[in-house]
Amino acid sequence: MENMTTEEKQHSIEAFLSIIRKSENALAHMKPGAPQTKLLEKRLKAARIGADILHARWERKDLDISKEDLIEAKEVLEDLLLTLPSFLEKLKPGSGQRTYIERRIKAFQIAVSYLHDSVN
Repeated sequence: MENMTTEEKQHSIEAFLSIIRKSENALAHMKPGAPQTKLLEKRLKAARIGADILHARWERKDLDISKEDLIEAKEVLEDLLLTLPSFLEKLKPGSGQRTYIERRIKAFQIAVSYLHDSVN
């Protein structure tokens, strides 16, 4: 995963930033304390950590995040990774949405790999 091109790295970061933006926008319209809100907050936190770990690894910087938060983020991203392939089945090859989901899957896989390295 260290052999990624600059473009691939940028796509991975953009995938996380897109998730973060969409989650923040959705949270702004949700009822505080509701179960769906708590789930989205957990996913948002995992996405932020995912983006942070990509930046940290590629820029060779330290990551100031607790081991517990890293483990939780890894678990959340792994769970989301299980759901993403089902979206691909519904999308036409070469479509913009399919490319978007493929990039998100790759970004999640890379982040989960880095998180795994960080917690072990």
